[in-house]
Amino acid sequence: MMEQERIQVLVDKSRQEDTAAFALLVSEFQPLVFRLAFRLLCNEDEARDMVQETFVKVWLSLGQYNGECRFSTWLYKITCNTCYDRLRSMRHSPLDNSSDASTSVDMASGDNIERNVSNKQLKELILKYTDELTPRQRLVFMLRDVEELEVEEVRQITGLSAGKIKTNLYLARKNIRNKMNQTDPDL
Repeated sequence: MMEQERIQVLVDKSRQEDTAAFALLVSEFQPLVFRLAFRLLCNEDEARDMVQETFVKVWLSLGQYNGECRFSTWLYKITCNTCYDRLRSMRHSPLDNSSDASTSVDMASGDNIERNVSNKQLKELILKYTDELTPRQRLVFMLRDVEELEVEEVRQITGLSAGKIKTNLYLARKNIRNKMNQTDPDL
């Protein structure tokens, strides 16, 4: 990952319509944006579309980035809002979850629900059940447990209070555990 100073130089150049500098930002952060979009939308094609849409929004909004938070935090926020907008527009047409794109997902582990998960099928189950969470629970779960961001950074991205983040995270984990127990009580 690039250091913040280098990122700020690229942001400043991009603001002056330096497309080469912006291309470097895109190549640096594209995997992060895709990973988050995929985990929020659970659809590879939709996630690719959201990556493009996110970076168009970033290009058009660079003047509004004030450097008060890390660039990646600002980018997460735009990605989340873009995906939320997409989820709202898709509410009337359910997502197609029949694709097996989830088999290629590599979830990070930390001291959370996935700590002892080494079984690929179990990871896929968690992703499947994540898709059944409310959009807010899914977002908080992905940012906190999968992306392993601190509560403060999740707060900056979502605009939720620390209490709401913790409540949504608790409910998300509880829902995933309950669904997993219904599938296999030995999990």
